[in-house]
Amino acid sequence: SLPTPTGGAALARSRYGLSKRELETLVYLAQGRSAPYIADEQFLSVNTVRTHIKRIYAKMDVHSKEELLDLFHKS
Repeated sequence: SLPTPTGGAALARSRYGLSKRELETLVYLAQGRSAPYIADEQFLSVNTVRTHIKRIYAKMDVHSKEELLDLFHKS
């Protein structure tokens, strides 16, 4: 089932210019989900999910999952 964006997710989308799919991917990542799990849930290839993750990292200017989650949870 599709994750429900929280207030932090909505803020992350507007602040960092994330697409709808990138936002959904970010919410799954915040729930501790893996790229293969996200791919299955979104009916995408794992490579497409990895591309979304790379774009999220670039837009949010982070270099690790820990940095990403810290920034997401502070939003």
